[in-house]
Amino acid sequence: MLALALVFFGRGALADAPAGSGTLLALGSTGATRIALLDCATGRALAEAAVPAGLAAQPVVASGGGAVYAATRARELVRFGVPALAEQARVTLDFEADAIAAADGADAIVLAGGHGPGALSAHDPATLATLQRYRLPEPFTVSAIRDLPDRRRFAVAFADLDEAWEIAYDRDAPPVLQGLVHDYRSNEAVPLPGRLTPRRFTLPNPTRALLDGPVPYELARIDASGALGVVHLDVRREIERPALSAAPQPGRVAAWRDGARRGWLLAPSGAAEAERLESGTWKVTGRVAAPGEILAMASSAGRALVAYSVAGGVAVATADVAGGRFGAPLARVRAPSLPLRFVAGTGGCVALVDRDDRWLAGFVEPALR
Repeated sequence: MLALALVFFGRGALADAPAGSGTLLALGSTGATRIALLDCATGRALAEAAVPAGLAAQPVVASGGGAVYAATRARELVRFGVPALAEQARVTLDFEADAIAAADGADAIVLAGGHGPGALSAHDPATLATLQRYRLPEPFTVSAIRDLPDRRRFAVAFADLDEAWEIAYDRDAPPVLQGLVHDYRSNEAVPLPGRLTPRRFTLPNPTRALLDGPVPYELARIDASGALGVVHLDVRREIERPALSAAPQPGRVAAWRDGARRGWLLAPSGAAEAERLESGTWKVTGRVAAPGEILAMASSAGRALVAYSVAGGVAVATADVAGGRFGAPLARVRAPSLPLRFVAGTGGCVALVDRDDRWLAGFVEPALR
């Protein structure tokens, strides 16, 4: 059983949800041979499942909490039932999937990506039957898949292609129009089914990571050179490349909103302050200083959640981005194993996890507002 760290809670809006509240979290690092299912808010262990071949990607829980999906180094995609983690479906892929995402609802699909000539595929969430296989003339490498539930689409980026895709899973998605035409109203385009057909658009260069944005149509990306770009999904292009004092680091970026203002907080490795990047101006308009070195960041309910070092361990607080300060600690954790990361669970919960896949603290979205 994965060990749980000792957590000390300070005053603040930390969840004390009862077990079975619907905040689920699946843990298992790349290469691990077991998956753990926990209550995200409380850290209570619910079940474990063996993965003898080892995980090729971190497992994901469907947002409705009905299943856990895992990709293995044996090129398999597996569905586990909740809460017992009993295996319910398994399919063999033609590639090792190191990126997976699961949508939810009546139109749900599971998307798996890796490296190869056709290393991206969409699957039925119940049976894992292949719904679509995406092939290109040359092998390609999927670097990131983000579920965009407000758009009913996935965003997909590539480590070796100067483009990104949006793939709709909504059955009522409008058709994708392809063709070198000036006016689609002239019926010169070739309409393709809106669901599962990629909407491709060009980027300046390949992508290392995709990061959530403060609104559904904005994403941040870290490009092949390590620079930050802002992608506007409605116009399907990268619209800005803001000037920052240091290269952005995955896990140390958090989207934020404050009324009409929005943007990202970004903290370089080893820093005790984060730069405030604002949408619209696309400039760094201020900084938020932390009481200690910033170790991990995430976004929840439009708030930036930050873990930082304190004497004897780590504290977690939300940032008042406009005011340039942090609130009272929501949690204090003793002696974690670094590095740390935030992992999203179901029910609006975000958990802080250490290097050894130990749950340290859980935070439920409504309490962070």
